[in-house]
Amino acid sequence: MDGAKAEEVEQERAAFLKICRAFQGYAADAAEEVHRWERMFERLPPAHQSLLAHHRDKHVEAYRCVGRNDKFLSDMLATYMGDDVPPHLRVPPAEKTDGVTRALHRVAPVDVEKVRYVLKNLARDWSAEAAGEREQSHGPIIRELTARHPPPGPDRDVYPPRVLVPGAGLGRLVMEIARRGYQAEGNEFSYYMLLTSSYILNHASRANEWIIHPWVHSNCNHQSDADQLAAVHIPDVPACHAIVDGAAVGGSMSMCAGDFVECYGDDQNVGAWDAVCTCFFIDTAHNVVEYLQTIASCLRPGGTWINFGPLLYHWAEGAGYVGDGEELSVEMSLDDVCVVAESVGLRIETREMAEARYTSDARSMLQTVYNCALLVAVKVGDEGKGEGESKAKASP
Repeated sequence: MDGAKAEEVEQERAAFLKICRAFQGYAADAAEEVHRWERMFERLPPAHQSLLAHHRDKHVEAYRCVGRNDKFLSDMLATYMGDDVPPHLRVPPAEKTDGVTRALHRVAPVDVEKVRYVLKNLARDWSAEAAGEREQSHGPIIRELTARHPPPGPDRDVYPPRVLVPGAGLGRLVMEIARRGYQAEGNEFSYYMLLTSSYILNHASRANEWIIHPWVHSNCNHQSDADQLAAVHIPDVPACHAIVDGAAVGGSMSMCAGDFVECYGDDQNVGAWDAVCTCFFIDTAHNVVEYLQTIASCLRPGGTWINFGPLLYHWAEGAGYVGDGEELSVEMSLDDVCVVAESVGLRIETREMAEARYTSDARSMLQTVYNCALLVAVKVGDEGKGEGESKAKASP
């Protein structure tokens, strides 16, 4: 291994260990928050404490909820500790959490929040309660896909269409596409998501195998304590059943780890895909133009890009600096996205708006609703691409 490659592996190992420590530190971080609630309660005058005496029971149950979440995360990490795991991606044993060690290896608040975000995403992707939320975003994508690229029937001796899902997260959309008879491949960059999706896709043996409590971490906007402490059972449908027993003929799924542009911007992916489906994804780019170029390159002529999501632009605020340079973040309007798509050979045929939630607690008093863009574009050939470029230049 040359020096550059060794340094790359070492950097990947360091980033991976940081994520492992965040998962392993979950219980202590969450318990600290519950302890804060207890301290605040004890500061109340006795008369006020008597009005809220049930909070003592709530705090005890909150610790139990944190313990159940930690049990799920710990069992997940344990599957990556064996000798069959590549050394640079092997999870080390958790460090002892005495006061000195914890002070030295305190998990950064941003990483604490990412672990809690994983728990919310588990509820979104893999619980029966979130079926309606998934339908808002996955439903339009799947309907467009099946209408434009129907999977072959059991009596047709042809390969199923190949469908790429960048930003696959915890893999539910990939599985739903595969079970309908497509060769589906998900791509994900975040190890938070990769570790968790691998566990739930490959290790769930029955429906509702695990219990998590994704809403326990905040006291705000709950109608009742029961809502905050609610148990969520996952997965509602194990992948092993959905793909093996319930999939249409030819359906299969796989996952690819890494940066989307780096993984799919090479020659072997040029014209290799019948469809690219993006859900709440394109605004994760530092440079959306680069994403759109890669999507267009991956599609065969006549292939389809189906997009659903907002334009939140994850790097727009608080990105800070990396090394000596500012973190790149290029934000553009939906009009601009469509113009750029046309310029790289993606002819926009559908542009609609639809409301959707994301990782929402249906019982919460606070609901964030995105007005999302459903874009459907067809990859044109060189002649059509030139026309698209001309249209793009002529657009205001």
